[in-house]
Amino acid sequence: MRQKGIAGTLPISAVIASFNEGHILEDCLKSVQFCDEVIVVNLNSNDNTEEIALRYCDKYYFEDKDLLYFDAYHDKYIPNIENDWFLLMDPDERISGALIESIKLTLINVADDVSVIRVPMFNYFKGKKLKGTVYGGVIYARLLYRLSGVHVGNEVHSSIKMKDGYTRIKIKFEGENYSRHYWCSSWSQLLSKHNRYLKGEGLAQYKLGLRYSFKKQWYDSLIKFYYSFKTREGYKDGLTGFLLSFFAARYEFLKWKELRKFQKLNS
Repeated sequence: MRQKGIAGTLPISAVIASFNEGHILEDCLKSVQFCDEVIVVNLNSNDNTEEIALRYCDKYYFEDKDLLYFDAYHDKYIPNIENDWFLLMDPDERISGALIESIKLTLINVADDVSVIRVPMFNYFKGKKLKGTVYGGVIYARLLYRLSGVHVGNEVHSSIKMKDGYTRIKIKFEGENYSRHYWCSSWSQLLSKHNRYLKGEGLAQYKLGLRYSFKKQWYDSLIKFYYSFKTREGYKDGLTGFLLSFFAARYEFLKWKELRKFQKLNS
């Protein structure tokens, strides 16, 4: 375990979950050493995740069951953190030194009604920074949350929601102050990631108030492709941009399919 009470750290709890990602976990943990508390949750890995985690974290947990997505355990670990501000990261993310400075300046003057801080982020596919698509270009991703200003649940992609009366802000992109997300290293990894998250989409979409519609399924899927390839300039990434836009539309289509399955099983 790392030494507690490191001078110069910020009152932030970093929460990172790893599933057989020990080979990339170290660089991630190094980039969050500015946080006062670093927590690693090992999602039943059989690699060197534990060995790496214990070098850099303050708290280490092991989940001995197969898990589809870490969101399902947000309400188990996040409410027990030591700081009001916390950040959520995957092992394939890195926070730059410039972004750390931006975070530090933002927290000094942050208003009491702010509970979510978005930061500039670039996704990398197969090691290359994406210029466009819904996955590329400058993306303002949710990174920091104020525990007292959010509801913490366990639904995929929607487990953390702002409480009434709170708002969110974003840190302006200034060239180097961004999070690097080494998102996918292969097409098979992207497919596996999509398939894993899709298993939780039926319940998540239902809780958001959506109900299955054949027309909406096709309309939203086509719009997602257009938005990714045209509006978000996926064409700048050539064939890769076209295929990624197709994958985005595919996920949208299958998300509606999962909602339909969930409704049938629970009607």
